[in-house]
Amino acid sequence: MELDGKDFGHFFDEAKPRLVGQAYLFTGSLQDAQDVTQEALLRAWKDWERVARLDDPQAWVRHVLHNLLVNSWRRARTRRLRGGSLRACEAAPTDVGHLDVVAALRKLPVNQRRAIVLRTIAGLSAADVAAELGTTEATVRVWLTRARASLAMELQLGRFGEERGVRAREHE
Repeated sequence: MELDGKDFGHFFDEAKPRLVGQAYLFTGSLQDAQDVTQEALLRAWKDWERVARLDDPQAWVRHVLHNLLVNSWRRARTRRLRGGSLRACEAAPTDVGHLDVVAALRKLPVNQRRAIVLRTIAGLSAADVAAELGTTEATVRVWLTRARASLAMELQLGRFGEERGVRAREHE
């Protein structure tokens, strides 16, 4: 593999849209997703000579991306616990489907969220997800099953709640 700027440019063009999409599902904010993706890709570029030699450079960048997200959540939690001001999270409108999905994903435990994003969005096999997350394929399958069940329930409850609210207004 050549280690010139063109090689990184090709990698960047191929990886960026996928990484932004994955980060968006974790953050629920396109701007935050773009920021964290930019930082992860910058770290890859700074260490491109080593990263390019890895078996799967995108897996390395996904790992960096996840670590950046976790660090961000930890900093936000620390600010909250110390009573510092934290930017208010916008509630996702219930009439927009993809925002409902993002909101539901954010309620999942981190391992389930990572597994479902890597399997469904990144298109990795369960075995590849297991390798990337450092666990067994059986554990990944359990996380995926639980994540799918939670998402189905969360999204159904959201729809049911809307329908129930409409019915209640009609009877007033």
